[in-house]
Amino acid sequence: MIRPCFAVDIDNVLGRAEPEVQRLFQELTGRLWPVGLYGSAGGLDASQLAPELLEEIFCRFHQESIPRLPLFPGAKQALTLIHRRYRVIIVTARRPYSRPQTLCWLERHGLPFDALYHTEEKTDIPEMITAAIDDHPHHIQAYRALDRQVFVMDQPWNRAIPHADVVRVSGWDALVQWLHVRHLSSWPKHIPESPTCRQLFSVHLKLPSLTPTGVSTEFTQP
Repeated sequence: MIRPCFAVDIDNVLGRAEPEVQRLFQELTGRLWPVGLYGSAGGLDASQLAPELLEEIFCRFHQESIPRLPLFPGAKQALTLIHRRYRVIIVTARRPYSRPQTLCWLERHGLPFDALYHTEEKTDIPEMITAAIDDHPHHIQAYRALDRQVFVMDQPWNRAIPHADVVRVSGWDALVQWLHVRHLSSWPKHIPESPTCRQLFSVHLKLPSLTPTGVSTEFTQP
């Protein structure tokens, strides 16, 4: 059976990266984190920080921060459920030299996945993506341009994105609940629900079905 393909981002989607970026900034500059600046890739890209400082933050993050990133609540359970129906591919804009640390982090947390891609343009990978979850406005817009089902992991830096053709979720429990309730008749029925799950997700009507066509079955070795 051909499984549809679900693309999953890492930083600020699977793992909580923003506090680590803020820590690096404070360590490198001796200053408090600037009010109104977001410690995400998108936030840093749009910031007025000196290029040399940005490069140092990115280098330090890739070299030392990845192993200590905490997993978001519900991420492992959600990916395990998603993997029963979907081919899970991890697609990250992290620099390629961080691949060993990234693989170790994924494996240490026991996250199921079929492939890992490092790329600045996530829609250029050799996969027929059916659905994707990301937090970065650039990648969200790229998936939207291909008319994919896009889930936006809610973060302050992506709230300007319109809701008309995306599903904004506030956590992994929310995503699983949306998939379970909205579209997938063969979705696993026994899904533990956190007490606040219904408060976490927003439902958007008239969304396209997740039923895929033409999904590649070629396995990409991580």
